[in-house]
Amino acid sequence: MSEGANGRPEGGGATRPVTIVCDSSACLSRAEAAALGCDIVPMHYLVDGVRRDETYEGENGAYDALLRGGTVLGTEAVYHSAFYGEFRRLLACGSDVLCVTMSSRLSGTHRSAVEARDQLVGEGADPARVAIVDSWTTSGGLELLVRRARRELSAGATLPEAVARLERARALQGIAFTVPKMDVLRRSGRLGAMRRAVAGKLDRFLVMELDRGGIRDVDVAHGMGATVRLLVRQVPQAARDGRIVVAHYGESDATRALADCARRTMPAAQVEVCDAGPVVSLHLGVGSVSIAWDVPRDAER
Repeated sequence: MSEGANGRPEGGGATRPVTIVCDSSACLSRAEAAALGCDIVPMHYLVDGVRRDETYEGENGAYDALLRGGTVLGTEAVYHSAFYGEFRRLLACGSDVLCVTMSSRLSGTHRSAVEARDQLVGEGADPARVAIVDSWTTSGGLELLVRRARRELSAGATLPEAVARLERARALQGIAFTVPKMDVLRRSGRLGAMRRAVAGKLDRFLVMELDRGGIRDVDVAHGMGATVRLLVRQVPQAARDGRIVVAHYGESDATRALADCARRTMPAAQVEVCDAGPVVSLHLGVGSVSIAWDVPRDAER
């Protein structure tokens, strides 16, 4: 059975292709997005009053130097109008839409997508043709969920079936991360009790994870070597022969150490390294790293 232009099997009961739409926090290169039938809608970041678009992985230039050298920094979620324009274009081209956004607890991007869909429905669009999923994750975790979405659609899942499977998968995937300094989280107002205790302590690193889209503290490690090992230990045993995404947020001394530890500890895994881009880097701090894993094998179905 062949695949259509957007990866949906032709023939059988399929009547329209499905295009995946996601925001630019996914670690996807231009070529990877095209292969997945995924349209990337840019988020934005601001450095000293200059507004910049975040784009595909590997095409954001030396953003870490900009962030380190900037005095006034900020980010903007995907605009409602950007989602509206993209959804409307795809519907007019005869494609249904599956939009997967970064966690709604981290950004207003999900809300923008919902508002764009609601506007189109109010204008007469068929509500069954646009589905939106809150991924509960970002960066490598969002990439993994987009890849799963394409696998489901290519295997013949209907749009409602794909949504249901993604909503199950998002609770089983995982992403853990650490930051070099607590300053950025302190400024964001997201310092919990453990984070306040770690802030300012020399050579102590807090490992955190996203739990249903929100940040949860895991443990504290002493030294980068111990931190890298703690990050890798978060990957469930049953997920250690699948796809693992190590993401760096700007240049980080820990990136190679984390990838090497992951490959050494999980020799059956497919470990990839990617650049997570400027928007999430600005919120975590340049030099942060994360490790994301897919649904564990024993929980696939």
